[in-house]
Amino acid sequence: MGNNKNSVPAIRRAALYIRVSTEEQAKQGYSLQAQRDNLEEYARANNYAIAGVYVDEGKSARKKYTNRKEFMRMLEDVKAEKIDVILFIKLDRWFRSVADYYKIQEILDAHNVAWKTTQEHYDTETTNGRLYINIRLSVAQDESDRDSDRIKFVFENKVARGEVISGSLPLGLRIQDKRVVPDPDNAEIVRAFFRTYREKSSVNAAMAYIRDMYGVMLWDRSARKMLKNTLYKGEYRGNTAYCEPLIPPEEFDAVQKLLESRSVRQNESGRVYLFSGLVVCTECGFKMTGSCAGTKCGKEYRSYRCRNATIYHKCTHRKQMSEEKLEQWLLQNISTELDRWQARWNIDAAQAKRPKIDCAAIQRKMDRLKDLYINELIDMDQYRTDWAKYSAQLQEAQETEPPPAPDFQGLRELLQDGLPTFYPSFTAVQRRDMWHGIIQEIRLDGENMPRVNFRA
Repeated sequence: MGNNKNSVPAIRRAALYIRVSTEEQAKQGYSLQAQRDNLEEYARANNYAIAGVYVDEGKSARKKYTNRKEFMRMLEDVKAEKIDVILFIKLDRWFRSVADYYKIQEILDAHNVAWKTTQEHYDTETTNGRLYINIRLSVAQDESDRDSDRIKFVFENKVARGEVISGSLPLGLRIQDKRVVPDPDNAEIVRAFFRTYREKSSVNAAMAYIRDMYGVMLWDRSARKMLKNTLYKGEYRGNTAYCEPLIPPEEFDAVQKLLESRSVRQNESGRVYLFSGLVVCTECGFKMTGSCAGTKCGKEYRSYRCRNATIYHKCTHRKQMSEEKLEQWLLQNISTELDRWQARWNIDAAQAKRPKIDCAAIQRKMDRLKDLYINELIDMDQYRTDWAKYSAQLQEAQETEPPPAPDFQGLRELLQDGLPTFYPSFTAVQRRDMWHGIIQEIRLDGENMPRVNFRA
């Protein structure tokens, strides 16, 4: 009896969830800072310990919740039993979809995690309370759908009239009088790129030609996106006469057929590269790509090379790294690399210094920016650009807590105990997935000496 009277109630761990779309920041006052101040004050008043702050900026409630990076991170912390209650200001910050709401509610119930809104009152423990939540979510979803339809209607009308709705354009095109037109400074480069690809049936050969002839460096991924961009033939969102074609439509369509035929041929091998996307050249910072030198006695020999050196001749790292040798090196040295990475992480965490930033000044700039947009003195593109810049500065200033330390011990136990037991029986796909699950990148210097950075 006496012990019960003197016992101190456990402090509940609260996650602060903040979501705001760009339009809401401008027109409704739901700024990140305003939401954060409200949630922190509520947590202090109710004796909650803040377990983490999760901020999804520029994310609409109409989007699937899986596209909210911070929301998904918070959900992982819920599953890891790091959270007791989730705080957000209003129900529409959480969801506007009844179906999504109940999917997540099942997860919260399974881990005994509650949620509270600081500016509204909801009762999830009674039938009437749950019915009220259903009604509010249904109304919010209907409002969201109506907003989406209005925005879609405006954009469709702009596209139909050939007006620009985005300030981002590919090489060779520019904006003039709210229209997309060929850029006289770069148009010929794009035409030559398409023409060379048709002649040589090789993206690499076309990139090399542009580099040698015009001194312009194109990279593989962006080059392939250029070849598929319908703006070049004057088409956008179904409007085939959206703008003046830079590439004749028949030539553009011929390139698509060529790309499709080449893609089928490239994917026939079905090879599995264990470290694809993980290996990075320390000399230039670009990712190294896998290649197969051929077969001998039925066995394939895979390796990784720096394309920036072997193809573009912009790097000095010309040595290839055998996949088999890299795999064996990792199996022998992975624990040592983890010790090194942990020591480096501890030093960086201890030396981390918070920059001195005037939050009040940034907030004033953001308020002024909002007034400029509302008064139609700047357009949405300018507003988004400046808002993203100020938000990044403010977010940097607000990061007062150091990031949580990675689970070094759990990772060490996996590598020391689980790896020798299970790895020999893994298939190639399982081995690839395992390495990708624990390693962020493998950096190779000019002598192919590996250094491993793990996933935090």
